[in-house]
Amino acid sequence: MKSLAAYQEVKQKITEDLVRGRFPMGQALPAEKDLSKELDVSIGTLRKAVDELVAEGIVVRRQGRGTYVAEHDLKRLLYYFFHIVKHDVDKKVYPNVELVSLNSAVANKEEASKLQIKEGSPVWRITNRLSLEGQCVMIDQITLDKKRFKNLTRADFIDRKGSIYQMYQMQYGQSVVRSSERLRAGLAGRQYAEWLGLNPNAPVITIRRIALGIQDEPLEWRVSTLNTNQHEYFSELVV
Repeated sequence: MKSLAAYQEVKQKITEDLVRGRFPMGQALPAEKDLSKELDVSIGTLRKAVDELVAEGIVVRRQGRGTYVAEHDLKRLLYYFFHIVKHDVDKKVYPNVELVSLNSAVANKEEASKLQIKEGSPVWRITNRLSLEGQCVMIDQITLDKKRFKNLTRADFIDRKGSIYQMYQMQYGQSVVRSSERLRAGLAGRQYAEWLGLNPNAPVITIRRIALGIQDEPLEWRVSTLNTNQHEYFSELVV
């Protein structure tokens, strides 16, 4: 088996410390000279490891202040994870999220596969309606592994301060650092059509997303149904 390069081993050690909670969200990492001494590596090796963590959105550099564990805030949610805009308008608007239901269930085959748990394992199923400027434009069906979110309640969602991803991070120590998405065309069912202001079987876009944590572990499985009459999915790649 191919051995890891020195900087990859350093990255792995820092990641493990993050998962164990040694460096809480928003907290600065130790100074470079201290961390390189602790890990017994050169400053150059440490910086290369941290560069990759920065590129992956796990930590952030703040000029003149140091390197900090990334935390979810409105800007991060809006510009990194939320991608719905009006037709021909490049302005992103923060959505209003309304909790419709939060139910205890058991994982079906697809949910188990996406969350890497056994079929029949206990899960939470959450339905949200997302509105922009007073109009419901998207329905989210979210599935969470109960083992990661043991004491989740409706109050957690309704009374939370900030985004859902902020709640995951602040209350459960589960940090979403990236997501993997697939889009497909579909038809609106009766209930979704009513919420979205569409006729039954009207065309919609379905966005299927896995939200991944620091070690690429699946934290959330989400299926979103989008009304594209006046809104569209927006994605921007920077290379």
